Amino acid sequence: MFEDLQVLLEQSVEDVLEKMFFIRSLEEGLYAPGSTSDAVMVFVTFDGAATGSLLLKVTRDAARSISADFLGTDDSELTGPQVGEVICELGNMICGAVLSRVDPAGAFRISPPQQITDAQFKAASVDRHTDRARHSMEIAGGHLTILMNTETPVCSTAEKHAS
Repeated sequence: MFEDLQVLLEQSVEDVLEKMFFIRSLEEGLYAPGSTSDAVMVFVTFDGAATGSLLLKVTRDAARSISADFLGTDDSELTGPQVGEVICELGNMICGAVLSRVDPAGAFRISPPQQITDAQFKAASVDRHTDRARHSMEIAGGHLTILMNTETPVCSTAEKHAS
């Protein structure tokens, strides 16, 4: 069965949020760039069987809530750097989950996730890639948006073997 990058991204986001962060989406929405001034933004690149990048934007309140849940602490005890580190790890986990679905036996190199600025987010979100997926959802405390871009079309290992 064919699974394109969009489906792989949606499944991976849901799995990572539920299994690692104990979060379920409240509602899926359409991608809307909106204001990034009150958000934590992360950029991850990868190469191997597929080459590309992942952008993650989480509203600040949602980022604090996610971080508190992940670290098992009250959000009032969190520092800004702790929140940034957890959201970077969230980006890393989502990227790894998608790539492991693209090619479970594949060798991928994922760059260390890095927090980026509003200008860097806007520049990185310009569509210059062959395959692109967007997933946006409401979660407790705010909104989460993920953009994943690859330089070549992506399909699951199952589809590759069926061809």
